[in-house]
Amino acid sequence: MNSMLNLTGLLKISSLLLVFNSSVSAQENKYVRKNKSARKIQYSKELCYSRSILVNDSMVYTANSNGTLYATNLKTETSTNLLKNRKFEEMRDLEFSGNNILGMQSGTYGLIAKTDTEKFIEYITPKSNMWIGTFLDGMDILKNTGFIMGDPKKGFFSLYYSENAGIEWKECEGKVAAMDSEAGFAASGTNVQVLNDSTFVFVSGGKKSRFFKTTNKGKTWEITSLPYMTSESTGAFSIHMFSEQVGVIVGGDYKNPDLNLNISFFTDDGGEFWMNSETQPRGYRSCVIEAKGVYYTCGTNGLDYSRDDGNTWEPFANGNFYALFSYGEKIYATTDNGSFNIFDLIN
Repeated sequence: MNSMLNLTGLLKISSLLLVFNSSVSAQENKYVRKNKSARKIQYSKELCYSRSILVNDSMVYTANSNGTLYATNLKTETSTNLLKNRKFEEMRDLEFSGNNILGMQSGTYGLIAKTDTEKFIEYITPKSNMWIGTFLDGMDILKNTGFIMGDPKKGFFSLYYSENAGIEWKECEGKVAAMDSEAGFAASGTNVQVLNDSTFVFVSGGKKSRFFKTTNKGKTWEITSLPYMTSESTGAFSIHMFSEQVGVIVGGDYKNPDLNLNISFFTDDGGEFWMNSETQPRGYRSCVIEAKGVYYTCGTNGLDYSRDDGNTWEPFANGNFYALFSYGEKIYATTDNGSFNIFDLIN
């Protein structure tokens, strides 16, 4: 009797170890193992991290939590703060505007810094003072068309567009009412996207998560509910539409980052219907991008990838990552302590 119990106990332990080892093996795939030795560059000795990153040739630009905007030369690994002696509460998003870079402040009022990639040029704010008391969440610029989404004011989302690459901004005509405790997450500047000169999308979170789309520069909006859990820390954080029909949304609960339930949704009909990913990312995700047919998404406990338009996700790298950008054959991921990693794209 005792021998049988001991044998049964050993079998149970063996089964548990097998499951555990299989889980560890799944996390330690060839990409995770390879990316342990990925190149890492520290661009700032200050205690900061970047929620937005841009790359062009050998230059990397990072918008930082302490209000700085660093330009880092990959060849020399030297960095310069383009906003030296300029006071920003927190830089949350960066976009190219022709040969310039625009950096968006998220704080008690909306503000944009214009640089020529080497030094500060000027501040950009609307003449109507409509950004006073406005917390901006995300900005996107495609050629001459720009779109910005901010938290609700007087019950309506703050929505603006530009027709000259972000130099001047107008308020969208169509008013979009926010539900109770619904807002945007300024996690990586990727909760908004410009698809063409008249089509913009954005996502919200909180006690209600929704997908919003306009095809006429914000005159009218189509709205779809997203089945995220409801709390002030949950919802949709980032969206990337590969085309006007195919796209991915990621998010989750930043206060429970290892919970991998309802993290990712994907669409193939332009956002009318969003399907839950069959295999979820490993937890809360703050940014999603696409590079050469592969989606990448990052968050507090790692970076994952999907080869099938967001239906299934696999581990790509371990670590705490905030924002992503792809350039050439590389993917750039911001991380803690004023640093970013450089990974090889999946072929």
